[in-house]
Formats: sequence, structure tokens, C-alpha cells
Amino acid sequence: MNKLFFAFAALLLSAATFAQVVTADQVKGRAGEYYTRADYDYQYGKFNAADSFAHMAVREKDNFIDAWILIGKINSEALKNYTESARAYEKAKALKVDYDPTVTFNLGLCYMNLADYTKAKSNFTQFLATPKIAAEQNLMAHQMIKDCDFAVEAMKHPVDFKPVNLGPGVNTADDESMPSLTIDGKYLYFTRHYGSGNMQDEDIFMSLHTSTGWQQATSIGDAINTEQYVEGAQNISPSGKYLFFTSAERPDGLGRADIYMARKVGDQWERANNIGAPINTPGYETQPCISADGRQLYYAGIRADGYGGTDIWVSNLNPDGTWGKPQNLGPNVNTEYDEMRPFIHPDGQTLYFSSRGHEGMGNFDIFMSRKQPDGTWGKAVNLGYPINTAGDELGIFITADGTTAYYASERKEGKGQMDIYSFDLPEQFRPHFSSYVKGMVYDKDSKATLQANVQVYDLETGKLYGTLSGDKVNGVFLSALPAGKNYAVEVLKDGYLFHSQNVMLKDAKEGTPVDVDIALQKIKVGEAVVLNNVFFESDKYELKPESASELSVVMKLLDKNPTMKIEIGGHTDNTGTEEQNKKLSENRAKSVYDYLIKNGVAAERLSYKGYAATKPISDNNTPEGKAKNRRTEFVVTGL
Repeated sequence: MNKLFFAFAALLLSAATFAQVVTADQVKGRAGEYYTRADYDYQYGKFNAADSFAHMAVREKDNFIDAWILIGKINSEALKNYTESARAYEKAKALKVDYDPTVTFNLGLCYMNLADYTKAKSNFTQFLATPKIAAEQNLMAHQMIKDCDFAVEAMKHPVDFKPVNLGPGVNTADDESMPSLTIDGKYLYFTRHYGSGNMQDEDIFMSLHTSTGWQQATSIGDAINTEQYVEGAQNISPSGKYLFFTSAERPDGLGRADIYMARKVGDQWERANNIGAPINTPGYETQPCISADGRQLYYAGIRADGYGGTDIWVSNLNPDGTWGKPQNLGPNVNTEYDEMRPFIHPDGQTLYFSSRGHEGMGNFDIFMSRKQPDGTWGKAVNLGYPINTAGDELGIFITADGTTAYYASERKEGKGQMDIYSFDLPEQFRPHFSSYVKGMVYDKDSKATLQANVQVYDLETGKLYGTLSGDKVNGVFLSALPAGKNYAVEVLKDGYLFHSQNVMLKDAKEGTPVDVDIALQKIKVGEAVVLNNVFFESDKYELKPESASELSVVMKLLDKNPTMKIEIGGHTDNTGTEEQNKKLSENRAKSVYDYLIKNGVAAERLSYKGYAATKPISDNNTPEGKAKNRRTEFVVTGL
């Protein structure tokens, strides 16, 4: 009899509980009116108003389950108030636990955003016990449980991390994201997000770094930013001359979002152009990143042959200047979920990206992958806690020397929901050291700036590493140079003798970038060019193979000027006897003379002479001065 009584009482209690729950299609009076208004405002992006009306609805009827669920959605999806969202979802669960299984899943997400991974895992586990859940939700819940386990362990072993907010010149109450810097660290480009709901907009801003820090950011101008369309997810080329960015639904667009490119001339940006197929498609392409040599474009996009969600792809520049068919970076980088915001370091070997598919702290975390000897990408490595947090970390930039990182993060100490920070990158996540050569080219006589062509050669192989053009307004050029190679930098302009520079980075792990002003000399009799990339062993006169790229530039100069005649001169410092230096310098000059003749230059256009130490160009009292005096050069003797 007692068993029957308790069973009957339990049935009555269950029915009473169900009866207490009021749903949207049952509610009447003010509660219903408030809910309708809240739902309307939510749909149109008026989130604060929607939250207020939803709270008014539950004050009228505390058992209004759909209103509690709406409060949970508004606070988690829009207002980022995860504490309030969790409270609302917990109330909905208490009213009727199986009313909507996604409440339990969303509650798990709230606790992940609050970094309460124990409660998050508990809710995801409860959700998986729900019958007949969709396969996609099942997969995601399992992924979230893995993330919870990863996060718990990561928080036990934090990496060294001291973020520095870039300050009011960059960060505001709006969201700032996706930092990108020129390789000299002088200019910062980033995306600023305005508004909410259907009134959202994005523009690209720039801030200059001076001795007092980051200056007040300004819009990069209406040649790129528009009132009608969003512009963002940008990447500035290392030289600062080319900007790649994303814009959506423009008249010249091919799909939902396309990648565009603009060129800077002097201080002004030219109108941007859609880079076209095969990169842009009727689908979604965003967040471009150009490699340091300008030959590869990495980006995030959705394509039919991807792994699912947004993947990271790379397209190679063809010899004719068009972009090749994009290649997927493979399963060590891409997952069935979203991978975003690729950044390829100037070393060309280290890729950073954001992902919500690899095990992490929840939401988007930042990962690193290194290129393998076979050209594939290695297993993704999470940059760890607290670089990565329960919030979104979207977009990282690493300086050329590999020591400093910039990224956007939702942090409590920020000036808005998402701000840009810098921090010292832990050693284990650093790329290879890279440097750069920067110069301003001008006419030696008139001092007028010149737009010159710059060719960079790998000295060991003699192959052309990259070519670029200086700015036609201010004559400035800049080229990134990854460590691990020695480079010959040749600055050329028709009607002028060239300038050569060498940058030795074969074994470099740190160093000072080369920043030079280059005075080009018009071609005339008596003018000389120092061949800085012609090399000999110490006290020997056999040309080293690394001299080939420089001597090929000499031959091209002679080809373009068929009446030009030159004398090759060998010079030494004052170490050793005059007789020894005379013989060595003459033999070295003759080696260059013989090489040029062997490679097709007519002998009557050439002569050679050894000058020993009689024509120094620097002080012979210092090692640096002696090194400058030990040189090979040529002088124009006839035209």
C-alpha cells in the first residue's frame, strides 16, 4: 500500500512540475507581450533591449521557460555575459530538464567560456545521454569534452605570458582584431568593428609606432574603406606596399566574401582590386596572408574539397603574375571544424593560425605548425594557457626576429570586448630568425629620389630569391630576408650603375637589419662600382661560386650598354708586403676578367689592374675598415 502511495505521489508531483512550465505558445498577458518584443529585438540585433524585455517577461512569470532560454541566448551569443547566461539556462533546466536538450549543451558552452571546465564537461556528458541527438551535435559534444580535459591540464602548466595592451592609440570600446605589421615594426594595421546585429561594420585602421608608443590610429582612407561594405581581415606585406584584405558583397565580388589587394604609392593607397579566380569563388574566402617573398598567398576559405568548415589554403604565384589553384594545407592543420586567420612568418617555415577543431581551451585557440622537409605541415601545437583562454584568440602576428607576438583577445583588462596585445613569445613557439634590408634610393648628383628595381639572390645557389620595385614617390624599398641564407642585394635602374649589398644570415639567430641610403651614379666615365658580392678565400684569388649572381648583374649591365668599357680593379688592405698585395690584387682582378670573357663578354671591352693597398676607401686601422678596403670593383673607362 505504501509503495502504491509513493508512486502515485511522485506521478502527481511530476504532473504538477510540468504544469508549472509555461511555454511561448501558452503564455498570455504582459509576459507574452514582453517576450514577443524581446524576441523581435533579438532578431534585429537590439540585444540590450531584448535582454531587458526578456527579464521583464520572467518577472511576470517565473516559470516562463522559453523566456529563460532566450535570456541565455542573448547573454551568451551577443552580450558575452556568460554568468547571466548560465543562470538563465540553469533555471530552464530546473523547470524541465528535457524540454530542450540544446539547453544542456549551451550551458556547457557557457561554463567553458567561464573556464569552469568541470561543470562544462558534466553538461556535455549529460547532453550525450540525450536520445536521438543529431550526429553533428554528438561530434561537437565529444570535441568539447576533449577540450575540457585539455584545458584542465593546460592550466596546471601555464606558459610564460605577460600581455601588454597596445593602449588608447589602438584599442577602444569597439572590438579591434587581426593585427598585422610591416617588417620594420613601424606600422600596425588592424580591423575595427562597429555596431551590432544588422548594423555591423568593419574598417581597416593604421597606427604609427614612435618613441612614445603607438599613435592615434586612423582609417586608411576611402580608397579602401567604404560606407556600403565591410573591409577587414587585412594583411600588410612586409614592405608595407601591398595590402590584402577581405570585403563582402561588393559589385565586383565573386561570392559571399572575397579577397582584395591594394598598392601603396608614396603615402596614398590606390583603389583595391578583386584578386579574382581561382582564389575567389562563389563561396567564402577571407583572412589573406602574403608570404615574405610575395609568391604565396595563404587564406581561410570554404571549398568543396576541404575537410569541413573553414580550412586554410595556399595559392602559388605563377610566372605570369596570376594565382595558381589553391592547395589545402592538409589534416595536420585543418579539421572538420573551423581554421582561421593564417599567418606565415617571414622564415617561410612556421605557420600560425586559429582553430576550434584542435584540442584547446574552448572557442578559437592559436596554434603553430612547422613545414616539414617533404613540404607538408607538421602536427598543430597549441600555444598553451594563458596565451589561449576560454575566450576567442583570433589572429596572431610574430615579428621578424621571432621574439614578439601581437594578437587580439577578449581579456578582462581590455578597453573593449576584444583588444590587441603584444607579448614576448615563449621560446618553444618561436619561428626562425628573419631580418630585412631597407633602403632609400636617390640620384647621387641631384639627390632626387629614384624608383629602382631590387633583385635579391641566394648567394649559395645563385638563384633569384625575390624581386621588387622601390616606391616611385619616395624611392624606398624593403625586402624580408629569412635567416639560413646569405644574400646578394642588387639595386638597379636603367641609365645608372648598380649598387650591391650583401646580407649574411646563413648562421644568424639574431642581428640588426640593414637600413641604407643608396646613391646611384649615372653611367659615365670614371664612375666606379664596388662588387660587394664577389668573394675569394683568404689570400687566394680563385673566385668562389657565390660570386656568380653578382657577376651576372655586371654582364647584364654590359649587355644593356653595348659601348661601355670597364676596368676591373683588385684592392687589398695594408696587411702584408706591397709585393704580396700587388700580386694578390692583380690575380683577383684577372680572375673576374677571365670569368666575364668566359661567359661571353668581348675582351676589348675589359681590362684589369691590381692596386694593392694604394686606394683605400676606409681606415686601415680597424678590422671594419680593412674589410672595406679588401674589395673588387670596376670603373667605367669608355662609353
